[in-house]
Amino acid sequence: MACLFQQRGSDIVVLKRELEALQRENSRLNRQIKSEKLSSSKQKSDKGSVVPKELATATPSTVLEVFKVASASVHDFAELIATSMMQASSDNCTVKDAAVEQSWTWRRCSLEAHLSRTMLVGAIITGTEEEEEEDGDTKWLKMSGGRFDRIMRFCDPLDALMQYPISGFSRFCRSRYLAAVPAETEAAVFRNLDQRAFVARGRTWFYRAFATMARSAWALRAATARCLEHGVHGVRMLYARRGSEYAEELMESVAAPAYGVGEGEGDTDTEEKLSVAFTVTPGVKVGATVVACRVLLRQCRHQEGFLQIQ
Repeated sequence: MACLFQQRGSDIVVLKRELEALQRENSRLNRQIKSEKLSSSKQKSDKGSVVPKELATATPSTVLEVFKVASASVHDFAELIATSMMQASSDNCTVKDAAVEQSWTWRRCSLEAHLSRTMLVGAIITGTEEEEEEDGDTKWLKMSGGRFDRIMRFCDPLDALMQYPISGFSRFCRSRYLAAVPAETEAAVFRNLDQRAFVARGRTWFYRAFATMARSAWALRAATARCLEHGVHGVRMLYARRGSEYAEELMESVAAPAYGVGEGEGDTDTEEKLSVAFTVTPGVKVGATVVACRVLLRQCRHQEGFLQIQ
């Protein structure tokens, strides 16, 4: 009888391990399916977006449309990473807890803000900056319309990377991936750093999702650089300084504001108002047209100020 109970106990342990392995595999497949759906929907949306096939057609209005595509791509990639991290986390947000959900909202917005800084901020450059960096990071932006078109014509951006491994787009992807996806984030999602090893040569679903985002950011930089070559200087990027008072005409709130005074701001005599915790996605101003920057708000004391980048 004792042997029988011992055997059953061993069987339970084995079955438990098999169940855990199946759950991990199911989670991995779910992430892959989400990524494929994201890539598919992104390709469909790209068909309807105004992305110049020749740089000669780049105008301020075109830059505005490309910016919208690029910022949406950043948002989609941030959602992909956040969802993957939630599935891999022990405090999975299937638990309907307001504090947990608010914590994940803050982390997701922080991630999107980091991606926006890495991929978008600096995409709209001034003539002075271009001259200063002539031999640096912006030199590759001066390209012919044909070179731009050969990258943009591929439905799958990974095909463009494989076909032209030493192009400006390939260099942009390699450098931006290492900056946009920290090793800690990659380890949290995959439990390893294999993706970094395949940046230059791999065809993984995660790097495909990144390349989809990167191509729209790359196109934005190339289009704005061509506008500058043609003497057009009416494009500006907008970024809200932390602590700025919320301005509806220039900002868009991405979530309900977090309440309470921030760390180090415990002065109870200060009037509390809606203010910016940080900018999630920068905005852009083209002539009289403004695309509001997306911000995460909090209820705390504020300081006046709206920072306009470039």
